[in-house]
Amino acid sequence: MGLGKGISLGVTFVKRMLLFFFVILEALVFLGCNNQNTYFTMEEYESTPYEVNNYSDAAMVIVEDSVTNTGLTLKLYYYGEDEGTTGTWYTLFVFNGSEWEELPDIADGNVAWYSIAYVVEKNHPCELKINWEWLFGELPPGRYLVVKEFHNSRGPGDYDEYNLACEFTTQ
Repeated sequence: MGLGKGISLGVTFVKRMLLFFFVILEALVFLGCNNQNTYFTMEEYESTPYEVNNYSDAAMVIVEDSVTNTGLTLKLYYYGEDEGTTGTWYTLFVFNGSEWEELPDIADGNVAWYSIAYVVEKNHPCELKINWEWLFGELPPGRYLVVKEFHNSRGPGDYDEYNLACEFTTQ
């Protein structure tokens, strides 16, 4: 009788430890940023003119060790029922110590974006390399925010538009 009770307590302990592990793992995924340029953040960044990270069926992260002063690699995820798409457009913000300021481009406003739709399939991430040297030049060390459009596409011309954002730092 004592052995059965001991086994039962051991199983309960293992279940609790597994639950604790999954709760911690979930917290890291949803809150998670570390200070190594890989961020997944659900912050809203009120001081930008864009409403960001308010779509629970999509996420954007920066690929670890991909950040340079002239670019980075993004990984986009889609979890919805329709089709996720993104294009070539993005913008950058710099944190000035109290708020986010959109970086001015060095092309004097003479910028055209390719009209390409990159499909982000459900549960199959899409990687996109961004090189901003042509648009913003080489970034000095600092804290930055990349904002990118994302679409929940139900069909041609039938979509909702969202903005995803990630923070990163340059050295």
